[in-house]
Amino acid sequence: MNKKILMITRPTTSIACASKFFALSSIMFSFSLHAFEFQEYEKKIKNGYSLRTAVDKMPKADLETTLRDFVASGRPGRLAGSPGHAKAREYLQKKLQSYTNKGAAFSKQAFTTADKKEGINFIWEKKGAVKPEEVMILGANYDTLLKDPKTHQVILKGEMPGADNNGSGVALLLSMIEILNKLDIPKTVRIVFYDCEEFGGAGSLEFAKKTKAEMGKDKITGVVNLSMLAHDSKIGDKDHKLNNMNIYLQPRDVPGHEATGILAQMMVENGKRNYSSVEFSPKETFSGDYFPNTSEHYWALGIPAVTMTQNREGDLNPRYMTSNDFVETLNLSTYTNVFKYVTSAVLAWDYDIVK
Repeated sequence: MNKKILMITRPTTSIACASKFFALSSIMFSFSLHAFEFQEYEKKIKNGYSLRTAVDKMPKADLETTLRDFVASGRPGRLAGSPGHAKAREYLQKKLQSYTNKGAAFSKQAFTTADKKEGINFIWEKKGAVKPEEVMILGANYDTLLKDPKTHQVILKGEMPGADNNGSGVALLLSMIEILNKLDIPKTVRIVFYDCEEFGGAGSLEFAKKTKAEMGKDKITGVVNLSMLAHDSKIGDKDHKLNNMNIYLQPRDVPGHEATGILAQMMVENGKRNYSSVEFSPKETFSGDYFPNTSEHYWALGIPAVTMTQNREGDLNPRYMTSNDFVETLNLSTYTNVFKYVTSAVLAWDYDIVK
């Protein structure tokens, strides 16, 4: 009789313990992603010190958690039209809908690519309270692509986790949004997550057209594309350096180079002033230099645009577009430095912090 009782009660106890464990895990997970708040006096940044204080509130552990969660959401890969791609969309939508403080809004932009793929760009925007017509746009693509490393031919089936390409860009912007959502910002920040970007930059092309149509009422400072920001090696780097990243702008012989140069200079000066542990060197770029045509779509419409990314000539991630692009292969210290650099540059622009 006692044996029967024990056989019945043990599973019940295990289930109860498991329920408590998962409940506790959920609480810990929720706490880790919302471990910081701003006091009222901190919500209006006045100088470099308060700017750095705001950026430093984001724990390094949360940056990694957001990156891991996004990559996990789209397993085994975020190839446009795949089940993993659909799950990543669901994750992004729920995440962005949760950031709803005053002035914040979430929207979607559906489109069809030339090869009949159904794309969705996700847009989160925080309206400025003082100069809402002044807008900075930041973007990152959320789809992935797998290629044969020898032939460079596209492979439509297989693992394509895309942690660096481009989970790093997506996660960085999600973490930036968490900070922006809690602040009272003077100017407008618009953040877009591009879909179907690995196929000729379809998402950015669609969004660039929308941006051009709105330029009559908005003053677009520029567009910053974030791509592959978490790989950084010393052994593989041709200069044997860490924390050396690049910001790519259009060639000098292309109309609009000067405006793009001003945008790049502003991002570099603002970022370096507050977080000099990482360096972004301006580089001219051409079509096909290891990233989609994102910036070129804006250049064609007369909109300044730059791409902030890793040192692609000297330290390109060897797992680029392979099944081995996992979070575990990334340099999370450099990724943290990049997050602080880029976020501080955006906030410095928004609050007009020049020193």
